[in-house]
Amino acid sequence: MKVLLILCLALAGTWAAPDPRFTCAECVDEMHKFGFLVRMAEKDIQAYLEENYCPTVDDVEECMNTLARIYPNMLEAVVRHYIVDGAIHVCQTMGVCDARRYTCEECVVGLEWVEAYLEDPIMIAEMTVFLEQNACIDEWENCKEVVKEHFPPMHRMAMEKFMIPQEICNQEPVCTGVTNHPTKPF
Repeated sequence: MKVLLILCLALAGTWAAPDPRFTCAECVDEMHKFGFLVRMAEKDIQAYLEENYCPTVDDVEECMNTLARIYPNMLEAVVRHYIVDGAIHVCQTMGVCDARRYTCEECVVGLEWVEAYLEDPIMIAEMTVFLEQNACIDEWENCKEVVKEHFPPMHRMAMEKFMIPQEICNQEPVCTGVTNHPTKPF
């Protein structure tokens, strides 16, 4: 009988403990911050693609003048649509909800989920269709063909180099302990 009572008290204690998971509000906040971080990395991503992707295509000069320059804009459009505007959906797929401060470890785990999302071949196909339908206008000759041919390999290359959850989180206050207060909103 004592063992049953102790077991019941232990179970009641675990049910009453605060939920240690990353919450919906925290997750959505991180997805919005991630969109800002993508914008901040545009020049680095462009330089990386100029050095590493452009030498792999037939027209290196055209790649450097156009493709490497526009990829960061395509990535920003994809991240805005799927991650920032779709933050609640991304967080729902992670299964998180409710409110408390999250940890550096949870930041990394959350961005590992986003990394898997952004690098998934089906999602890359979805992003390509999204860009064809929403970024290409009739006046841009061959835009859809260029997006189909170049967005997927450029995206995979850029994600491999720049989507490193631990490095990204190491820049965030939750991991550094420093709270940044921007002088102007994003």
